[in-house]
Amino acid sequence: MAKKAKKPSNSENDKSIQFIDRGFMPAVILTIIAIISVALLALTEYVTADARAKQIQYMEDANKRIIFTEADSFPAEDLENAGASLEGGNAVDLSGEGSLIQEVFLVEEDGETVGILITANPVGYGGAVGLMLGYDLEGNSVGLTIDASTQTAGLGDRVAKDEEFTQQFSGFNARDNISTTPNAGFEVDVISGATVSSNAVIKGINAANEAVSQMLGLR
Repeated sequence: MAKKAKKPSNSENDKSIQFIDRGFMPAVILTIIAIISVALLALTEYVTADARAKQIQYMEDANKRIIFTEADSFPAEDLENAGASLEGGNAVDLSGEGSLIQEVFLVEEDGETVGILITANPVGYGGAVGLMLGYDLEGNSVGLTIDASTQTAGLGDRVAKDEEFTQQFSGFNARDNISTTPNAGFEVDVISGATVSSNAVIKGINAANEAVSQMLGLR
């Protein structure tokens, strides 16, 4: 004889009825929760946007604070109009073809401009030498960093590592012409075996000196 189909138990019928009775409410509730969560995430991102942007900018400015340790910010100047934001300064076009100047930044501390930062990339032996130079508003050198990672290891890269060489550039003014010739300006010596890289540093500093002198009206 054929077996009779098993009838659903009362408990199974009860569960089915409960599920049907609930309808779409669970799905609606989950959708509302998801919408609220997304809205809260978006609100959090909006509220913290300025703080995150400032933190990112602070990290990007870390290398600049090697020279100006107390600075709050470093607003960039347009190379075609560098110095225009300086009170009493001159606007100078540093964007010309062949210009060694890459960037110009003002240095602000407690809401006041206290200096100028210049980056330059004179070509050495094997590639450009990255220079960053700081000046106060009288044109006095505040500091200098050199990135010679493109130069020959053990030779050209010594322009960034040899303290006897780098310390020669302490105390110059933007009015000075850095030179290896006695009595021809602010005299320095090149590194033996790294003449091309040494001269690149000198050339970059002189380009920055000229730019700062023009912006500050020192010449």
